[in-house]
Amino acid sequence: MGLSEQKLVMDMAAWAGNVSSSVMIIFVNKVLMNATGYGFKYATTLCALHYMACTISIWITQAMGGVKKVTLPFTDLLLFTATANLSIVSLNLSLMINRVGFYQIAKLLIVPFVCLVERFWLQRHFSRPVIASILVVVAGVGIVTVTDLQVENNMLGLVVAGLSVVSSGMQQIFCRTMQQKHGLSSHELLSNTAPAQGWTLMLLGPFLDRYISAAWVFNYDWNVPALTFLALSCACAVGVNVSQFMCLGRFSAVSYQVLGHSKTMLVLLGGWAFLGDQINLKQLAGMALAVVGMVAYGVASNQYATLPHMLGSFGTAKKEEV
Repeated sequence: MGLSEQKLVMDMAAWAGNVSSSVMIIFVNKVLMNATGYGFKYATTLCALHYMACTISIWITQAMGGVKKVTLPFTDLLLFTATANLSIVSLNLSLMINRVGFYQIAKLLIVPFVCLVERFWLQRHFSRPVIASILVVVAGVGIVTVTDLQVENNMLGLVVAGLSVVSSGMQQIFCRTMQQKHGLSSHELLSNTAPAQGWTLMLLGPFLDRYISAAWVFNYDWNVPALTFLALSCACAVGVNVSQFMCLGRFSAVSYQVLGHSKTMLVLLGGWAFLGDQINLKQLAGMALAVVGMVAYGVASNQYATLPHMLGSFGTAKKEEV
C-alpha cells in the first residue's frame, strides 16, 4: 500500500471515528441528562468529566510510550483553553436559552465565520464551486433542522448564540494552526489542552450549573445505572475529542464543519429509528440537498486546494521523549 493509499485509509478512519462517536454521545447524553432518564442536568460539570477522562487516557498512552510529552508555550495554552471553554459554556447556554431550531441555525453560521477568518486572517482562498457547495450544505441542513423555527425577540439569546459561533469557530481554527505550527500530532496537542480544560471546567462547572439549574451537582443521586451511563458518556467523549483533533489536523476547519453536518443527518435518522421522532418530506428534501452539497464540496475542494501559511506568532513547542 502506497503513502497516498495509507493517508486515505487514515483520513477515512479518523472521519468515521469522529462521526460515530459524536452521534453516539448525543443519544447517551440524552438518556443521562433527560428528566425522564437519569436527570443529570449539570452540563458544564459533565464537560469537565469528559476532559478529565481524555486526560487519563492520554496519560496512560504516554506511560505506554505511545505519545511524546509536549510542552506548549503558556500563552498558546491559555489562549486555546479560554477559547475552548468559552465555546463549551456558550453552546450549552445557547441551547438552554434559545429554542432548538434557533440553536441549530446559529451553529450553521460557524461555517461562513470560519471561511471569513481563513480568508482574511490566514490568507486562504476558496474557489467559487467550493463557496457554492458550502452554501448548498448550509441550505440543506437549515431546511432539515429549522422546519419549525419560530422567530423570537430574545436579545440575550442572540448575544450568547453569536458568542458560541465565534468561540467555536476560533477553537477549530486554533486546533489546526497550532498542530501545523508546532508540528504536533492530535494526541500531543490534546495531552496539553485536555488537562487544562478539565481542571478549569471542574472548578467553574459546579457554580455555573448551580446558577443554571438551581441545584448543586454534589446533591445528585449517584446511583449505579446513572454512573454507568456517565462512564459511557466519558468513554464516548474520549473518542470524540481524539478523533476531532485527528480530523482538524488532517483537514481544514471548513472541511470539518461542512462534512460534520453528516452528524446532523445521522442524529435525525437515529431519532426516527430509535426514539420515534418524525421526519417529514421537507426534512428529507433538506437531507438530500445537504448530501449533494457534501459531495460537491468534496469534488470542488480536491480540484482547488490551497493550504494557508499558519500563524507565526506562536512560540515553539518543546518535546521530550518519555
